[in-house]
Amino acid sequence: MEDTIMEERSELMVSPKHSKPINPTRKLAPFLKPSATLADNVKPLNLSHSYDPKTCSLKVSFNGFRTPQKGWKDWVNSMCLLHKSTWQTAGIYNAVLNSSYEIVKNDDLILGFAKKWCDETKTFVFKWGEVTVTLEDIMVVGGFSVLGHSVFNLVDIETDEGKDVLRKLNEARVELQRSRSNKVSQSGWMTKFKDSGSEIEHEAFLALWLSRFVFPSSYTTVSANVSAIAVCLARGVRLALAPPVLASIYRDLSLLKTSLENDDCNSETNIIIWAPLQLVQVWIWERFRKSSPSPADNCDPKFARWEKKEVCVEDGGSFADCGFDDFTWQPYGEDIDDKSRKWVVVGDCLDEEMESWVRCLRVSELVGIDGKSIQQYLPHRVAMQFGMNQDVPGDVCTNQWKP
Repeated sequence: MEDTIMEERSELMVSPKHSKPINPTRKLAPFLKPSATLADNVKPLNLSHSYDPKTCSLKVSFNGFRTPQKGWKDWVNSMCLLHKSTWQTAGIYNAVLNSSYEIVKNDDLILGFAKKWCDETKTFVFKWGEVTVTLEDIMVVGGFSVLGHSVFNLVDIETDEGKDVLRKLNEARVELQRSRSNKVSQSGWMTKFKDSGSEIEHEAFLALWLSRFVFPSSYTTVSANVSAIAVCLARGVRLALAPPVLASIYRDLSLLKTSLENDDCNSETNIIIWAPLQLVQVWIWERFRKSSPSPADNCDPKFARWEKKEVCVEDGGSFADCGFDDFTWQPYGEDIDDKSRKWVVVGDCLDEEMESWVRCLRVSELVGIDGKSIQQYLPHRVAMQFGMNQDVPGDVCTNQWKP
């Protein structure tokens, strides 16, 4: 099999849990590809200094880190009663529910981790290793699907019904633009459609959800670019939203890192971050449990565990440098070593759970919602997050398969 995402071979292995050097043991083990070869010139990654909020003059507006506006939770609940099965079919059920919970933003925590970000590898680099936000995290924590049609190849909007709904959404936009506010504000949109009984209320609800919580590009308005996506989702069409969401996170973590590196303490710099970095904060809390607030028990979706939770973090970078044992490598379930040893072929006959898993493991390119931002996805660098052995990661050529 030439196009495989892993290979099984006999190697000398050491346990990462031992602080002192120990004799390696040879064992047969699976490794995510690509692995470095003897011919590769593997260079060590540079460790960044910890973020110091006292000396940082960078002013960051986290415009994509949104909380539910007044009345949103009620609208989510009423729409859920009518459309739960449709959301489940479309793969957005937990993602929509997540938007009804308030995650209290911790700027220093996010900036501390951003200082550890490496744009080259798309990972956080610490003294004890590399970790990152993966498609699995976006799927489990965010509730977004890795499977389905691409957002760039939408179905169901070419039908007469789909075109008719798009026309009515556009007419609603024109009506609001002619109002006193002269814009399609999110508050005005919700006032117009919430509990209205309109035949396009569901599509309007999803358009606001996409604009505010998934692909934010304006702080106050409903984007016209998400209307077609809303029409598809409202009909239960599954779209692979996880890849473009993760692409935006990678893009803005790199922007944050560059801005922090270029920070001049003598002059103030302002940047705007549009990615939904509440996903990153919840990821941190799910992974670094010893230094996180106590989550609510047995809550679903994931955001419900962390609603309105707060913790004092003066230096997020030092917080993450606490040690290897403080990072939870697999917080979402039991060890999956048995599953990782199965050889499967991605195709029509593969069940959804396994196909989702395979796509989380495969090196690829993530394309942002704008179609311009392309980010490398390199899960082989963090194989231990998937319950596998970590090899020295090899380099990846561009133009890989896109999930």
